[in-house]
Amino acid sequence: MNTNEIFEMNRNEEFEGVVKAHWADVLRLGILMLADETEAEEVAQQTFFKAYTAWDSFEGRSSVRTWLFRIAINVCRRNLTTRKRFRGERLDRHIELVHPETDPHEELMTEKVRQALKLLAPPHRLILTLFCIEGMKHQDIARIFDVPEGTVWSRLHKAKQQLKEKFQAIKD
Repeated sequence: MNTNEIFEMNRNEEFEGVVKAHWADVLRLGILMLADETEAEEVAQQTFFKAYTAWDSFEGRSSVRTWLFRIAINVCRRNLTTRKRFRGERLDRHIELVHPETDPHEELMTEKVRQALKLLAPPHRLILTLFCIEGMKHQDIARIFDVPEGTVWSRLHKAKQQLKEKFQAIKD
């Protein structure tokens, strides 16, 4: 076995670990953005294919997860542009699978939040998803969108305000 074969074998093993560590996160992001499990799986596959082909150029200026999310968001955006609309109505079923609720009061509040989220524009839903559901930091979101961190703070603030307004309208 020559040096190139050993290098390629190590590269493949390293990338396999990345796929195992981040597949579920990328898939969940696809489900939340596209509201379709089949499309989300295709997005995850495309994301990891693109990441694999660019693996040698990954410079490590951000975490691998942040880098993968940036790729996944771009793939999702292309898919949304292709289909020309956002199908948020099927999102509820997936949220329930991830976060089953048992308390009736919590279920009612959760349903109202879901309804409010459905009313948000996709960019607002996306930034709230990354921050609130995925637990990403402002700096990681800034790297994904290639914008200053202050822009993330501003967009997140606006998205929260919009969510609050939509929630209040549903609550009343």
